[in-house]
Amino acid sequence: MAWVERRGNKWRVRYWKPDGRAGSVPGSFDTRQAARDHAEQLTTIPETATPAESSQMAAPPTTPTRQSQPATQPADPEPAVTVSEWAEIWWQTMDVGPNTEAFYRSLLTRHILTRWGTTPVDEITPADVQVWLNRLRDTYAASTITSLRKLFAMLMADAVDNRLLTTNPVRPRKRGRGRIEPRHERPWADEYQVLTIAHRILRLSSRNQCLLAITAAYTGMRWGELAGLHRDNLDLTHGRIHITANAGALHEVNGRLTLGHPKTHASVRTITLPPFLTQLLTTDLAASTRPFVFTTLRGKHLRRSGFQRRLWAPAVNGGRYLDETWAPIKQGLTFHGLRHSHKTWLIEDGVPEVAQARRLGHLMEDKVDDVYSHVAASIDARLLAGLESRWKRSLERYRHNLNGQGPQPIAS
Repeated sequence: MAWVERRGNKWRVRYWKPDGRAGSVPGSFDTRQAARDHAEQLTTIPETATPAESSQMAAPPTTPTRQSQPATQPADPEPAVTVSEWAEIWWQTMDVGPNTEAFYRSLLTRHILTRWGTTPVDEITPADVQVWLNRLRDTYAASTITSLRKLFAMLMADAVDNRLLTTNPVRPRKRGRGRIEPRHERPWADEYQVLTIAHRILRLSSRNQCLLAITAAYTGMRWGELAGLHRDNLDLTHGRIHITANAGALHEVNGRLTLGHPKTHASVRTITLPPFLTQLLTTDLAASTRPFVFTTLRGKHLRRSGFQRRLWAPAVNGGRYLDETWAPIKQGLTFHGLRHSHKTWLIEDGVPEVAQARRLGHLMEDKVDDVYSHVAASIDARLLAGLESRWKRSLERYRHNLNGQGPQPIAS
């Protein structure tokens, strides 16, 4: 199979050689269409002809200097494949989700190709890569550097597999003192803090978006799973939420919202609800006909950035609201922190790790999953009882702190 590539102001035809390396037809073309026509001719040549013979049979264009060369003079060496050229081919082999694709494209275009795009892949050394990453540390977070190293390593590893390189120049850092990064624990909230956040969101917006925060904390669902939850996937009769494979999450990529598969295969699951949450959701949905469970005031899909800016940040970080002053609740707590909070609660309640993984949509070994299936009913009953007790405790504390003044807590 042949394809065309731009080289400066010209176009060239390329093909895969028998040894797995990319070859180029001698000469160049002034237009892309001319190069494509020649590539199609190569594709129709019988397989018995070699690429070099095929190029002669299809009469490729030659420059005046090449025409004047003696037949016995060796051809010019093929130009080395650059990182940019290889990345264009490599990207077509990727099979990742839309969010991951957008993240990879950003790293590739903003960082890797900016520095290495015109560099031949076989001229990159491990030292060059490490110097580049060390310089980026002064500007970017450690997580960004790690992501860049992993993506560049993937790109070069596949170049090795395609015989463009003999070894991968992007290697793990095994020597040197390294950098001692402060360890940051993920912030999480207790049940009373969750209820306080929910009440603030209720005052800022609506009961529906208030329940969004409560549901996140008491189910451990991800933002996309909540924002994309359809009424048809909420079984209020039996107190269950079904996250499906085809439309189990709402994805937002480059400002566009689409329904699609959840994060992993394990994310396709059924989540049981504590009785109080089933009742809250039943009451809320009975007052509307909107197709999705959690929406804006106009019934539209929620956008994470808008929810974060308008509701989450004021509710968590505190500040002035009308004639009140809200104290900060938890520094650094994100909406995803409600998922961490749920896992922390399960650990505190002694829920087995396999049940935690099943509820949160984490991968498990098949054998462990089989063991869990025999005791799921009793474990799930204990899990839901613990969540119900947390809710009741949070209500009692909230009422006590109000001391008969201010808004009443959400009814259970």
